[in-house]
Amino acid sequence: MSGAIIVKNLKEVLAAIDGAGDRIEQGAQIGIAQAGLAIQRQAQINANTGTRRREGSRIIPPKHIGPSGSGPNVITGTLRRSIRTSVAFGFDSYIAVIGPTVEYARAVELGSPRWKSGVKYPYLEPAAIALIKSGKINRIFVGAIKSKLGRG
Repeated sequence: MSGAIIVKNLKEVLAAIDGAGDRIEQGAQIGIAQAGLAIQRQAQINANTGTRRREGSRIIPPKHIGPSGSGPNVITGTLRRSIRTSVAFGFDSYIAVIGPTVEYARAVELGSPRWKSGVKYPYLEPAAIALIKSGKINRIFVGAIKSKLGRG
């Protein structure tokens, strides 16, 4: 059995295919930025557990959360506010870098040898792992591309 495929609007088909590459790239750039921001938001939530309270005119810091605690003490919120996302594109790479800017952030995430009890409160890595395992990062990224292609 033989047959023929006739394409009468070849120019339009080729133009649509050519434009799709640009839209996919735009979607990928938007997707990586949105995925990075999702991880940033979750890390900020993770870094916001113990908070200070006010008794009259006195500010009472939280009691230190021990090794089994769920997160770091929050006095000023500087660590949480310092978590930022930056994105870079080029050479067929899409990179989102999420991290804090305060000096002590690494010690909170990984622990510090100067802390006698070996306390550490990971907030950034668990945020990324949870969103990756749940499939949310993939849905964000693919959704952005589909949206640019007009299919989302």
